[in-house]
Amino acid sequence: MDLGLAGKKVLVCAASKGLGKASALALAKEGVELFVCSRSLESLDEVIQNAKALTSYPVHAAACDLTCSDSRQSLIETVQKEMGSVDVLVHNVGGPPPTTTEETSLEQWESGFYRLFMSVAHLNQAFLPQMKANQWGRIAIVTSSSVYEPVPGLAISNAFRAATTNMAKTLASEVAAHGVTVNCVAPGVIYTARTEDRIKAAIEKSGGSHEAYMKKYTAEIPMGRLGTPEEYAAALTFICSEPASYITGHTLCVDGGKRKSTV
Repeated sequence: MDLGLAGKKVLVCAASKGLGKASALALAKEGVELFVCSRSLESLDEVIQNAKALTSYPVHAAACDLTCSDSRQSLIETVQKEMGSVDVLVHNVGGPPPTTTEETSLEQWESGFYRLFMSVAHLNQAFLPQMKANQWGRIAIVTSSSVYEPVPGLAISNAFRAATTNMAKTLASEVAAHGVTVNCVAPGVIYTARTEDRIKAAIEKSGGSHEAYMKKYTAEIPMGRLGTPEEYAAALTFICSEPASYITGHTLCVDGGKRKSTV
């Protein structure tokens, strides 16, 4: 299937590893002009080299701390200088620390708001006008299956990813007539370095072996295994494509069937 993305200008945030890296490479494979960012420019070396082997268009990169307004503004100006505009905007950012609601400090709540909500709002405000002028655009937000079923111990993520999802739903209706779609792609349990860190922390807290924990963990997933970043990236790439032009305001859950809810 031709996804109609060749030559499109794409910005993928937090693209040095995990879901961001896999998404950047999946989009590069479609022949896009790619811009990637991460907190460290050096951490992007591998994804830059891999992406260059997949697309004939330029690959750009910049360091950006998405939790910081000044750093986001610098990224926006660099992207506009080097690419001119953005056709596909992929929002992604490292998750906040795991906490219960009672344990979460006011400073952590505030940090979570800037990390998960304001980073999306700021970049949308910068790149939406040109998408609307072009009568074509795709905004995809990496969220979490917790927007359907809150995950115990992830109070900050549960709260602000839900808020971001509702912002996306509202925006989708506002820009649909301009050929711009806005969707969230919610991972369930995808095997990344962050997932492994969470598993190790849970094992240290509760005891037991890694093998026993994984057996119990995957028993809750109908497919019986964790997903891969590449499987997630394939879903995100499709949602950004031309054939997906009639899908907007939607949250696509990539979770191997783990989610119990029907809405």
